[in-house]
Amino acid sequence: MKTILLTFMLAIVAITAYGQDKMDVVYLKDGRVIKGSIIKPLDADGIQIMTTESDVYTFSAAEVSRVAREEISHDNLKNKVFVQDGEGFTNITTLGYGFGIGSVGDANNNEDYFAIHTVNGFHINRNISLGLGVGVEGYGDYELIPLYADIRVYPSLTEWAPFFYGNLGYGLGVLEKNIDGGLMAGIGGGIQRSVNPGLAFVASLGYRFQENTIGTTDLNASYLQLSVGVKF
Repeated sequence: MKTILLTFMLAIVAITAYGQDKMDVVYLKDGRVIKGSIIKPLDADGIQIMTTESDVYTFSAAEVSRVAREEISHDNLKNKVFVQDGEGFTNITTLGYGFGIGSVGDANNNEDYFAIHTVNGFHINRNISLGLGVGVEGYGDYELIPLYADIRVYPSLTEWAPFFYGNLGYGLGVLEKNIDGGLMAGIGGGIQRSVNPGLAFVASLGYRFQENTIGTTDLNASYLQLSVGVKF
């Protein structure tokens, strides 16, 4: 009986040991967390760490908040560098749906639209990106092609990062003869879920205003826009 009990306890210890391991963790002041093996300890010149995917990152001492060694599960995705880097050029491509709100003229705005948008931008720093966007929006009987400037603000870039956006431009009615389009503007917020430094999923909800003229009829309208997509 003692032999069986001892064997059982050793098995539990082995399973626990397999499921947990020690790993170096570098916490950066900008919110990123990098996990792996330190190959150059932190000193006045900085630190180097190799991730579980064999990527090597070098950071200056001024970028580092603290360094720790923590227990990590083998199957924990957080062993990877999981925060979208928020540097340089970026693209955000989304699918959206706009719910008509308010009124158009004397009638309720019951018109919805489907949209696909892509924004090519540049992170001027980790918290702000500026870009130019283009899209195609289907309003049932007609389409608009919006061209606009886009700004996004990220209070902090973590694995789940909130953001706020604003855009301003013009919706072109070039696909229909009697559709003039007009000023467009939007504001809202969302969440970004990082997969790795080069990829994140995004979802947002915001207010959208669109001027439009069909023939001699003004159809200026407001919408509640829901969008989902990817950032890379």
